[in-house]
Amino acid sequence: MDLKDLEFDEEKHIYKLRGTIIPSVTTVMRPLSNSLYKTVDEKVLNKAAAKGTAVHNAIENLIKFGIDDCPEEYHGYFDAYLAWRNEYNPEILSAEQKVYHKTMLYAGTIDCVCRIGSDKMIVDYKTSYAINGMLTGVQTEAYAKAYETHYDRIDKKAILHLKKDGTYDFVKYKKNDTESWNVFIALLTIHNHIEKHLHQGG
Repeated sequence: MDLKDLEFDEEKHIYKLRGTIIPSVTTVMRPLSNSLYKTVDEKVLNKAAAKGTAVHNAIENLIKFGIDDCPEEYHGYFDAYLAWRNEYNPEILSAEQKVYHKTMLYAGTIDCVCRIGSDKMIVDYKTSYAINGMLTGVQTEAYAKAYETHYDRIDKKAILHLKKDGTYDFVKYKKNDTESWNVFIALLTIHNHIEKHLHQGG
């Protein structure tokens, strides 16, 4: 399900569409995330990011290769994923699915596209202490809209909140969230306006 015209530079975290850099969902949403995390110590944020990356990688390796290589210190989060999988029995359609929106020209990586029962779902994993609805609603809507410009429609979106003690919350979001989409488009418009004037030299 890879999109051949979309490239991703892992080290720089940059998406390129046919050679041209396009913004990521994370970059577009930075004003929202900064409003929440700008006062948090950088070391704390880096530690949280390292944890999230390790757990995401472990889940991807389990899905693609059937192995458990999750670091012991994060294994509670991995156990939470296993508990969710055992309860919901998802049919995994793709893991770490990179997509872009054909007309709005932004990109992102969807943690999981799966089918649960008759519903095709986008699932995003979180290992943070708590879920923030201001961010997750906008993020999942942006992913769904981008995905649907290439593939079948998404029936549901959800956040799988993995916890250190091996438990989880599975928080579902409505199919078409107009408010969240409008917020994302506003953020994208501002991002593109800034980039345009930066490249013009003011």
